[in-house]
Amino acid sequence: MRRRLVAALVAVLVAAGVVVGVVAWTRPDCTLTDMPFSSTTTDASAPDLSPLGLTPGHMVAADRVVDVVSSPEADVVVSAREGGGGIVTGYDAASGVPRWSVAVPGAGVRIAVADGRVVGATLADQARVFGLDAATGDHRFCAGLGAVDAPAALAPSSWAPVTLVGSTAVTAWTDVDGGPRIAAVDAVSGEERWNVEGRARDLHPAGDAVLTGAGLRYDLATGASSALGVEGSVAAADAGSAVLTDFRADALHVADARAGGLRWTAPLHGSGPDGGSVLAGGVVVTNDFVSPGLRGLDGADGTELWRRAADRLTGTSQRFLVADGDTVWAGGIGDLGRFDARTSAGEVVAVRGLRGLSVSGDGRVVVRLADRLVSYTPTAP
Repeated sequence: MRRRLVAALVAVLVAAGVVVGVVAWTRPDCTLTDMPFSSTTTDASAPDLSPLGLTPGHMVAADRVVDVVSSPEADVVVSAREGGGGIVTGYDAASGVPRWSVAVPGAGVRIAVADGRVVGATLADQARVFGLDAATGDHRFCAGLGAVDAPAALAPSSWAPVTLVGSTAVTAWTDVDGGPRIAAVDAVSGEERWNVEGRARDLHPAGDAVLTGAGLRYDLATGASSALGVEGSVAAADAGSAVLTDFRADALHVADARAGGLRWTAPLHGSGPDGGSVLAGGVVVTNDFVSPGLRGLDGADGTELWRRAADRLTGTSQRFLVADGDTVWAGGIGDLGRFDARTSAGEVVAVRGLRGLSVSGDGRVVVRLADRLVSYTPTAP
């Protein structure tokens, strides 16, 4: 009701010719605070990724970075804030110039970016969800969803998950009074769409639904839930398929993401702290630990398409595995590889200080190093 009254007041002021600035939907305990920012360019050199088909662009200095999520509009960076909480900053995708920066309450900040919107989730005394425009930082909201009993410092595995599918953001937390909850809000207004009982450490977009790591499917429109009916933890998903890793059986399963049920099973070949499987171009690419390497399995029937030795990028050396259309990026300790998901064709280059990589969906790649972020674009033919 309070939001409707505020919206009505804004409409009256606009009609009366009064200039209205950015409106941030807030509650007394949930506010996004603008932070000062300045140019953070650096003269450091960019790693040569020309063997991977990439040309370096702008670089920005980066300190205390927790996460980077890229989009065609902006690179959104989460950094730790001295004294607690986090700072979320949007850098222009073309120039690297910072456009906005906000302080976010909470012990851990997770974000998702899609269709020009940023949404995030934090935990402290409350589970909170917030959102803003990726390019400008405008059109904000911040809302408390429920009380939580969380320590001042949370391990990343305990942070609230968040995902964004179209105009719907979904998050999960454990409420003091209501127990484990999963809720969906409008990604623009922050209005709650549904709030149901459910537990999730991870959330995976799957067409018109989201999947939890435990293999439960929640309808985006209603919150109605159903089980995939397959053992294991969801590692990746798209609108039609879900990839689950079953460590107890040392098996990799693919399930129907819409109706549930097992499609096929393949050997998992061991597990480790940074193991991963992704879906890219209709292919399941998975990290092997028994004989370090990558395997590509046809997403339709599990047929092994290829196997590639990559000691420096896989097994216990792997730090990330990222799907990017028909491409897979694999990062190890100081090495970065780019491979075609269906054929395994690709190259590996040394990248000192490699920490992570994000893809924007339009061909641009942002490489996170120990002290800076480097934006790359596809090399012209």
